[in-house]
Amino acid sequence: MTSFIRRYALHAIIGLLAALSIFSPGAVTSAMQAAAGWFLLHFDWLTLGVSSLAVIACLAAALGPWGSMRLGTAGSKPEFSTLSWMSMLFAAGMGAGLVFWGAAEPLIFTVSPPPGTAPPETEAAIRQAYALTMFHWAFQAWAIYTVAALAVAYMAFRLGKPPLPSVVFGFLPRWAKVLIDMIALMAVIFGVIASIGQGGLQMGAGVEIISGVEGIDGPVLQSVLILILGGVFLLSAWGGLKRGIEPLSGFNMILVVVLAIFVFAVGPTRELIGTMGDMAAAYLGDIVPLSFTLRPEGVAREWTRDWSLTYFLWWIAWTPFVSVFIARVSRGRTIRQFVLGAMLVPCIVTLLWFAIMGGTAISLQLEQGVDLGVSDFSTAAMATYMMLEQLPLTLITQIVAFTLVFIFLVTSADSGAYVMAMFSARTDLSPPRWERIFWGVVLIALTIGALLSAQGQMATRAFAVVGSIPLCFLMAAQTIAAGTTIWRDWRARHDVTEQSDEGSSAPSA
Repeated sequence: MTSFIRRYALHAIIGLLAALSIFSPGAVTSAMQAAAGWFLLHFDWLTLGVSSLAVIACLAAALGPWGSMRLGTAGSKPEFSTLSWMSMLFAAGMGAGLVFWGAAEPLIFTVSPPPGTAPPETEAAIRQAYALTMFHWAFQAWAIYTVAALAVAYMAFRLGKPPLPSVVFGFLPRWAKVLIDMIALMAVIFGVIASIGQGGLQMGAGVEIISGVEGIDGPVLQSVLILILGGVFLLSAWGGLKRGIEPLSGFNMILVVVLAIFVFAVGPTRELIGTMGDMAAAYLGDIVPLSFTLRPEGVAREWTRDWSLTYFLWWIAWTPFVSVFIARVSRGRTIRQFVLGAMLVPCIVTLLWFAIMGGTAISLQLEQGVDLGVSDFSTAAMATYMMLEQLPLTLITQIVAFTLVFIFLVTSADSGAYVMAMFSARTDLSPPRWERIFWGVVLIALTIGALLSAQGQMATRAFAVVGSIPLCFLMAAQTIAAGTTIWRDWRARHDVTEQSDEGSSAPSA
């Protein structure tokens, strides 16, 4: 009876919040923005610290002797091919965001650098833009996902525990573990809402630009697009991993490669080759100071809170869903394969994507004198479409970009609902379909509420920040607990092996 009340009381509370966001979006948005602003003001140091701790933990996991331990039983093998595995990681982790920011972010940081840094539209500003963009999207982001996923995967597939965020806290009473899972579920809701809402902004801009009908973009069109997306997502959720997420992710990765190759071929190709090296050098040269330094209090610190720290909180808000999903599709791989695959490959793809899209946008604006009309967050949604408008086959490539966003959002919502159903049902890796459908409907309703509010763009970001607030503390504890468990397990196995070797080498009587 207690379990029944807990489960369905939670459904009722979240359902009420979804209804409130539709009928009173302003109140929900104001509360979210107030909470987000307070946390960023008082805990910016914690956010930067957690992101840096995640990178260090991943390096230790991959390079340590325990890296050969397998996420599963001794004879277990990966369920998905390496290519399918990578496609699902990328699609779930940040696919739609890369399409949104690929051309926009490097250009924004070039024309509007952080206060007190390089002058706008200079070589120094371009180099800084490369470093900051990768800082937001590469090692920090994927380390946050990977360290949380490793904790879940190790406990679930090696020790036979349920694949839940609370799994590393076995010493806690049941009510505390249930509370941790419910906090994680709320974070998933807010994090996915933020990303679907951002995607809705870009799809709305895409419809206006592709159709040529000025003024059509707005909250109503964006909400209609989210409803259509919701219908497709529900079909995908009904199909499950094999018939839903896996084929959609694979198809979208093909589109990503095709679009990137096309822009690379018809854009400033020789310049883009240099951009790839410049971006990698700028990032690797600045990653240490960026990871451990907060700007002085004032407008510079505010910029860091609004951009870098908001990004990291966004990734943290996604960790319960992305980590469990990554763990779900990674059974059978060694710790080293898992960490290096989940960190290095997405980071390389991210670098290539931003170098091609961002490099082309910067070249068009600074060298060819084309004003793409992108200078801050409010104009970012149109950046990719405006860039493609200057290249051949404009209509086709803009439709491809729109399709990329749409399918990436479908797979993100599907993955999120799948994991949310696991959390709420506290079941195995195959939660009931009705649970997945319920959480999908909640995601769509809350997203529409955010878009209908007067500050739809900022509201989506506030949702992500609020979702991450408890997870910052939880993730730090989870990293330490998981690391301790893996080290003790490896040490016990190592000691047993040494004792066995000593026994076998002892002289017989």
